[in-house]
Amino acid sequence: MNLSGKVAVVTGATSEIGRATALRLASEGAAVAVTGHTPSKLDVVIADLRKVGAKFHAGALDLSQPQGVDEFFAEVARILGPVDILVNTAAWRVRQPFLETTYADWRRTFEVCVDSYFLCSLAAARQMVPRKWGRIIHYGSISGSVMMVPFAAYTAAKGAVHALAKAMAVDLAPHGITVNVVAPGVVETQYVRANLTPAQIQKRLERIPAGRLASPDDCAAAVAHLAAPDMGYLTGQVVYVDGGFLSAGVIAK
Repeated sequence: MNLSGKVAVVTGATSEIGRATALRLASEGAAVAVTGHTPSKLDVVIADLRKVGAKFHAGALDLSQPQGVDEFFAEVARILGPVDILVNTAAWRVRQPFLETTYADWRRTFEVCVDSYFLCSLAAARQMVPRKWGRIIHYGSISGSVMMVPFAAYTAAKGAVHALAKAMAVDLAPHGITVNVVAPGVVETQYVRANLTPAQIQKRLERIPAGRLASPDDCAAAVAHLAAPDMGYLTGQVVYVDGGFLSAGVIAK
């Protein structure tokens, strides 16, 4: 899946999944532009990209602001070239059931998890359409298909991401642009380790046929395959990277 000569944008690159994705695309030969909300965390990703000799650009910005998004994508086109691949990874979640979810938390979740995906996809697609080629990949979640207690707002937002991808796939297919979703299951990240007890993790492992949690690299590998030049006919799909978790049956807590 040689991506030499391609320009990729990875949003939310300061997360463990976003970082792994940016590094995987760089290892396949792509020039990579990365975003993150926190400059200090973005500096860590920049250092990693430098270590592997990647051609890159970085920007710390709020992806829910249209002007900032448009300016960033214009910078990418000027510095690296027009965008070929977009991976929307930015995420925000609040650990609250529906009855305890505030409107402020609801709006922030949708701003990060849905609005930013729409804005970045629009900016990227406008650069892809004239060249009749593009790959747009959203990070969704198994939460987009089943309720993962107690993340009510996050579950709703990821469902919206899955639906957005299908709408985009239909509209952008005539322009040679594919749109797909990579939906991870339970990924072994710092967030999961901090929010799940060993007993809760063990319960999940018992329901995962693969016998282990996903790794950020597992997620990045799925993205890299969907971004490959010969994947131009697969679009509008949700690819679950869950080790068989959904097939085996989820648990509530």
